Parts: sequence; structure tokens; C-alpha cells
Amino acid sequence: MTNQEDELLYKRFIELSNRAYQSNIYCFSDFLSIAQQDVFFRAVRDKSFAPIAYELFGGNDICERKMVRFGSEADFGFEMEYPILCVKIEPAARKFAGHHSHRDFLGSLMSLGIDRKKFGDIFVDDMEAYLYVEETTVQYVMENLTSVGRDVVKCSVSQLPESYIRDALKSSIIQVASPRADAVISKVYNLSRKDTIPYFTEKKVSVNGRVVENNDKILSDGDTVSVRGFGKFNFVRDIGLSKKGKHNIEVEVFGG
Repeated sequence: MTNQEDELLYKRFIELSNRAYQSNIYCFSDFLSIAQQDVFFRAVRDKSFAPIAYELFGGNDICERKMVRFGSEADFGFEMEYPILCVKIEPAARKFAGHHSHRDFLGSLMSLGIDRKKFGDIFVDDMEAYLYVEETTVQYVMENLTSVGRDVVKCSVSQLPESYIRDALKSSIIQVASPRADAVISKVYNLSRKDTIPYFTEKKVSVNGRVVENNDKILSDGDTVSVRGFGKFNFVRDIGLSKKGKHNIEVEVFGG
């Protein structure tokens, strides 16, 4: 994103917060990338941001791209669901279908002229995929997404299977000298501590949707860490020290 795009998005978040607060209505952002979520968290600290509750969600807890919902049941007296639906994309003739990558599905969607901010994460398993879509765009996707690569496909409103959620996370125990972000990232992705530094300086590391530039940040139980180019993982908990004084950390790595 350019600085100008960041500035426009920043102002948009403040506008939505004030609209929700002044009109007593729920307001929603588009789907946001990790970088755009960082712009949101900067806007929250602006004195012009309205004193109203907010929450980020992408259709499922394991999603990276998320919408912001401005307002809560405590604010308005009722709950409103996110305008997100899950669309299943599958081959019309599975017997003759080929295998497709995330890029194949994304390319087919983009070729329809759909703005990237109108759909979220795509979960792919060879011949089929599950896609989170902003609800006003769902009908267009279902009517116009008729092929991926050379294969004819069909779309239907569905839910992401629990198996995808389980398979998306690989749980393990790692040992690190400290729960610092650079130490944990180096262990999870098999890098040297020195090799992690550019990812911080180039703003490629985020914790809970917020860009982190300090490699010595201490991670806490429940943190979600994203490293552009590698993926993301959950820092589940610090189990305690080993006999040699190292921290035993439980992590869940996405896409493991």
C-alpha cells in the first residue's frame, strides 16, 4: 500500500467508528490484509476515533484476512453477525478434474473483476476450495465463477469443514532461550536469530494483526504471529522451564 492509500484507509476507519457511534448502527469494513489491519490499529489510537467497541473476524478464527465490526451488543442492545458467507468451489466433473493451487483459485476470482477487499481467505485442498466472501458479492461469485484453469467448477454456499481447521494447525513443543519474538520465529521457521532481523525492519512481522518492528518483543499466551513469506503460528502457552533453563513453548503452526 502507498502512503496515500494508508491515509485514506486511516480516515475511513475513523469515519466508520463515528458513523456507528452517532447513528447507533453496526458498521463493517471490507476484508483487510495484515498490513491494513495495522493501519486500523493505528487509527484506533487517534483522538477522533469514536469511543465504541470493535472486533476483527474473517469468517473463522484461523483466517488472516479480516473485517472490522464497529459496535457490539453492549452498545446497541442486540447482536449482528458479520456479512460473511463461505462459498465452496468444486469441480463439476470430479473424475476428470485436475489439481489446483491457491494461486489458481485466486487468479480465477481476480479475472472476474472482483475487488480483492470483497473476499477473504481461500482454503484449498487439491481440486476444491472454500472461500469467505462479503455477502453482497456472493451471488456474483456463484453465477460467474464457472472455471478454474481448464476445469469447469460449481459453487455453493457452505461451511468450512472441521477437518480443514484441524489440518490447518500443526501443534508442537519448541524450546527457546526466551519467548522473544525473534527467538520463537527462528525456531518455528528454522532460521538463525540474525536472519529474522530483516523481517522486523521491513515490517513483515505482525502480532495479533499489529506490525512489530522490535525483534525483542516478548510473546504472550494466545498471541498469533504472522511472518510474511512463511505463514503464521499461534503462541499457545509457555509451559515452563526445562532442566537446562530453556522455555518450553507450545505453538500451533498454520499450514503445517
